[in-house]
Amino acid sequence: MSLAFENVEKALHDADSHQPSIGIRIATSATPFEWFFVITGGLVVFLPFIWFVGERELNAETLIHWYFWLSVLISSPHVYATYVRLQRKISEGKVHFLWGAPAYLAIVGLLTAIHSAGYFVITITLVNVWQSFHYLRQTYGVGCLYGGQKNFDASDRTKRWWAYHLVFPYLIFGRWDTLYDAWGGETYELMPVKFDALFMSLLFLFACFGFVVQIASEITLIRKNAKEYNPTGLICFLICIGVHYYGFMVLSHFQRGFEAVTFFHAIQYLALVWVLERSQRKKSGNQWIAAVPNLLGFFLFWLVLFALGFGWEQYITTGLSHFWVIASTILLSSISVHHYFVDSVIWRRAAGR
Repeated sequence: MSLAFENVEKALHDADSHQPSIGIRIATSATPFEWFFVITGGLVVFLPFIWFVGERELNAETLIHWYFWLSVLISSPHVYATYVRLQRKISEGKVHFLWGAPAYLAIVGLLTAIHSAGYFVITITLVNVWQSFHYLRQTYGVGCLYGGQKNFDASDRTKRWWAYHLVFPYLIFGRWDTLYDAWGGETYELMPVKFDALFMSLLFLFACFGFVVQIASEITLIRKNAKEYNPTGLICFLICIGVHYYGFMVLSHFQRGFEAVTFFHAIQYLALVWVLERSQRKKSGNQWIAAVPNLLGFFLFWLVLFALGFGWEQYITTGLSHFWVIASTILLSSISVHHYFVDSVIWRRAAGR
């Protein structure tokens, strides 16, 4: 691996503390695998494909059920990748076992009660707002991992944090505003919201200020690092803004944008987990994972997660619906909620590498 992974996760965990990591230096180059799958999230492959399929076909689904198959092939495996990392963190004693099955069962119980009380749609809507933040925070994390410089101090970390987080509200609220227009104000499995134009304009100004902070920070870093300046952090920021603006805000590309941001998030997450877990298992003496070529190993990892997820989602939960009518709805929604909760724990400094 081109990155010093024994240090890189610590840098990510320290990113929000605004304190520099003593002795930490992150390599300024990434492997082609990391560029293709982690930093750019496979954009060069799936974006032309989505454009080729087109808005009308993605919406009408006359050829195949695009939403279903793209979900089970791309989106679901990334959720189950969370449990690969969670299992290791629990076995290392760095994350409490209660975050595993007990937390999932507690979420199942809570959502069952909420469904019985008639508040399921509004609750899942709030969960999906959280999903938008989850998407954006992931790209911030990747920017922290790969955006290091030889000369990069606490003030640079602070500016990076503000640059991203000033943009986030505009994209998050804008997603629901766009959803309202796309659905004509109708509520289906989610509840869209139309926000006041003045409010959205204010959020846009905050986003512009965040963009200015990032550019000003890059200018400072160029001066501090001169020929050793690493543009990867700026590239990560621009990709974050571009992908999520397209996925959340462009009404004429609503279906394509939805698929694009889903693909990007899922592929980036899968690849990042694979890179970090492969590195740790190689260090622990795992011979087979070191022997398998990186790209082949990644697709095998993806395939296994797809098979497990498909079995759980399409057979077990469906089978349970014969005994519990809302089993599929509750059990699958609980997986998503659990995924968001667990991610807020397994990527923290306390969980370690």
